[in-house]
Amino acid sequence: MRRLRATIAVLPLVALVACESPLPDAESYYDRRIAPTLAVGCQMTTSGCHVADERGSAPGNLDLSSYDSLRRRYDLLIPYGPYSRPLFLLKASAQETIHVEVHDPPDPSQPEVRTIAIETDIRHAGGFGMRPGSGGLGEIQRWLAEGFDRHGVPREDTRENSGECSPGPGFAAGFSRAEEPNAALFGAFVDDVQPVLRASCAGGDCHGSPLADYHLACGDTDEERRWNYWISTRFLGDPVGRSELLRKPLAVARGGSFHTGGDTFASDDDAGYRALATWADEVVRTDPSLVREGDPSEGYRFFLNRVQPVLVRKGCMSLACHSPLSVVFHLRGGSQGAFSRLSREINYAEARKFLALESDDPNQSRLIGKNLHAFEVGEGHGILHRGGSLFEDFAWPADARVCEGVDADAGDLNEIPAYCVMRRWHAIERAARVASGELSADVRALVWVDRPLGVGSFTDFDTYRPGADLRYAEASLASGALELTEEPRSLLALCGLDAASADVRRPRPSWDGRRFAFAARSAASRPLRLYEIEPAAGTCRPLPGAATEESRDGVLVHDLDPAYAPDGTIVFASTRGLAQGRPTRTRAALEPNADLYVLDPETSAVRQLTFILDQELAPGFLPNGQVTYTGEKRELDFHTLALRRINLDGGDFHPLYASRPSLGFGLAHDVSTLPNGNGVFLASEWGAVDATGSIFTFNRSLGPDQEGRREPGYLSSLARILPSALHGGRGLYRSPHPLPSGEVLLACAPDATPDALAVDLDLCVLTPETGALRTVLTAPGRALVDGIALYGRPNRGVLRSDGSGIERPVVEVGPTDAIVQINDYPMIQSLMFENTREGRPIDFRIGGFEILAQQPPPVGMTSLEGANVVEDSLGRFYSSSERLGWVPLFADGSVTVRLPGGIPISFLMTDARGGLLEMAPDAPFVGPARQREHEQYYPGERIKRSIPRRFFNTACGGCHGSVTGRELDIAVDVDIVTGASRTLAREAEPYDLMR
Repeated sequence: MRRLRATIAVLPLVALVACESPLPDAESYYDRRIAPTLAVGCQMTTSGCHVADERGSAPGNLDLSSYDSLRRRYDLLIPYGPYSRPLFLLKASAQETIHVEVHDPPDPSQPEVRTIAIETDIRHAGGFGMRPGSGGLGEIQRWLAEGFDRHGVPREDTRENSGECSPGPGFAAGFSRAEEPNAALFGAFVDDVQPVLRASCAGGDCHGSPLADYHLACGDTDEERRWNYWISTRFLGDPVGRSELLRKPLAVARGGSFHTGGDTFASDDDAGYRALATWADEVVRTDPSLVREGDPSEGYRFFLNRVQPVLVRKGCMSLACHSPLSVVFHLRGGSQGAFSRLSREINYAEARKFLALESDDPNQSRLIGKNLHAFEVGEGHGILHRGGSLFEDFAWPADARVCEGVDADAGDLNEIPAYCVMRRWHAIERAARVASGELSADVRALVWVDRPLGVGSFTDFDTYRPGADLRYAEASLASGALELTEEPRSLLALCGLDAASADVRRPRPSWDGRRFAFAARSAASRPLRLYEIEPAAGTCRPLPGAATEESRDGVLVHDLDPAYAPDGTIVFASTRGLAQGRPTRTRAALEPNADLYVLDPETSAVRQLTFILDQELAPGFLPNGQVTYTGEKRELDFHTLALRRINLDGGDFHPLYASRPSLGFGLAHDVSTLPNGNGVFLASEWGAVDATGSIFTFNRSLGPDQEGRREPGYLSSLARILPSALHGGRGLYRSPHPLPSGEVLLACAPDATPDALAVDLDLCVLTPETGALRTVLTAPGRALVDGIALYGRPNRGVLRSDGSGIERPVVEVGPTDAIVQINDYPMIQSLMFENTREGRPIDFRIGGFEILAQQPPPVGMTSLEGANVVEDSLGRFYSSSERLGWVPLFADGSVTVRLPGGIPISFLMTDARGGLLEMAPDAPFVGPARQREHEQYYPGERIKRSIPRRFFNTACGGCHGSVTGRELDIAVDVDIVTGASRTLAREAEPYDLMR
């Protein structure tokens, strides 16, 4: 979802008081009374500001050329969350004062007052163009308050409860089914409140939706009523009159707060509202511990007292910025400065996720860095943000100097820099975790592989390359630059391996930085196996779960590329081929085919995670606990290495970045995550010597890129921080890995050329902001690769497939099938062929599809010749499939399918009668309308795929671009939570394609 460009938008709205005459031929109230003010103030006197250009873009993503174009920005026109005035007025006229709830009374002499007065600082490039008291401003204020109808008719927005209620209690941190509630309060709830909630709020299209924070069950059982009671107390506050539970359902005109479900109670005299208010008052009076934290940690206390008010002040909780309708960083806005206990807890947990606590530099935190000047567009320490540089209030880029003498703990939040408050919070949270031992104050050591020249390609792990040594040295960043503090030494002897015969690959650290795992072998006839070293203890052990056989059918059964998961399991690549019953070879080059597996070191149990018949290698983790890896893709006229992600339990197989050749390079691999949340990876080309290339970063919240697109207002997610000789720079590079400082440890050969037979790689450190490269260690005639630093990283757990997001699946343990509800098949296919921001070319000919189960090359196949070998513009590859069946679509493009889980599949597009389609004339490929990449569904996965095209711009447009390609079509839709899966397929039986 597109975030508001809070500082990159709009010129002044001026001369409004003189704009009272209607435009010619105007008909509606909007045309007569509102449009003239906006036309003069925003267009005629500002050289066309807020008018769409030929690409469908406008400053601030706001087009004021018509009522319909303005109405798209619904989020600007309503008072949302803590703000009592619409964002449209806050940006163009005077700011407002909000009394924001805090944990500790600001004045000890008034212990009952737990609020501070915050004056909003919501920035607007044009300043305040609407003068207080002007006729134009007054007209617009009245119109917005009455519902901004085209004809000026005041809004009557009381809505009826709709949809069937949800059986079964919900789940949330802190809820215990066994805990006995207060008998009197629970009894009053059951008698007086539960019937009101059932009648007014608990419908499946309202709070019966499992995606709602305030999720209500039907209340038919005691367990359901206990859940409803508990979750209701979590939306209360003290004083009770400001609680979200009471403010949100109340009509805005009677003092309520904006509610995505509309006005539930027309006034506070409504009998249902009185019952709710009476019970709420009794809860707060009788048991205040239900609504207020007792003794929070120092970091949580500072967040409630200082950080959350800063986020309110800067406009971060606006509806289209970081509300629950945004893609990431979902802040709960509360109600006009009041925050329920659940909202406070969620906001603290969400904000803390975006602190780089592994780094002593707070600017590495995404929460801070995205609000600083980005290094891509000037001298700054931050990263690009659609909301702008909200924390920059200084003469030079923000750093520690600007906070000298600032009292971030007690200073007036309306006066002191927000940046200094955020720095202080980072320091508090980091110090607590270093003291607990969760994080290390400094890096502990470096580990790398020192090997003979001729490292080989990224996918060629099967070739035995002896003479590799696993090297280790203690290190430090205390001086501001990475330094080795001891002479390097070999660790192979700990594992019973000899550097003369060892082939070593890709060490990776544990989350606490105390251990690392790697793969090694000592003979060409033996496969790679996994080892774990704990340097402080001087121990090495083979990891359990190794394949039971070393080779089969001429294929070595390798285990390689281990990566520690936040939950203690280990993801690794292996050629064991469990799903196929044997090791297989790739379709592209007949190399041993690696899939990803998950190992539980405690039980030695291994389960398969991916099932595609091309290489899947080099797993890692995003900060949210999702698995990342490099996946090979080979189909007709299509062959690449790209970055993918998947949940650790197997749900949500999904592209991550560089899925199409539209970025100016052919391959992407070796992805990891910097402390600021941006990805760093190696961009390369097929045939590049030793799989070397350029070091690029990407900012996923800005969406996909296109080579050569650089018009004003277009924010590129890709940063070429170290282009190689392959991509217009110099030198050749490999093996990027993050340091807590925000720098990148890598293998570098700054003077190498692409025509070299092998590359002499040193160990170097790259500073992304400047492109500066510094050599840490060199060994002439040797290649130093796969370097990592050992240090503690914040462990935020793993992302579960629990159904809690619009597209997040559920993975059930036990079933072998997968059930897929596709909400708009033509919509999702528009992403399968081209993923740019130029628009989504939906193929309206599609009326169904065939699903094909892909087959591996047969046993003993050693050359790409004979049956099922296909030749295209990129060479030869093996292609064989089994038809699972044909599925017709409903009229809205939706369908539900039951199919085998854990197999590689692809799709053939057909018309409504099953006739195979050819690619459309403007498609990026020619020939059969066949999906150019394979996908999988996990055994037991139940998933809703894609978004109906009417909601695509809301849920996906911020990353993928709008359906039309017009940036102005990307806007908030408050019905997305309940409407995204409301399709004809929702209630239909699935088409059963189980074999």
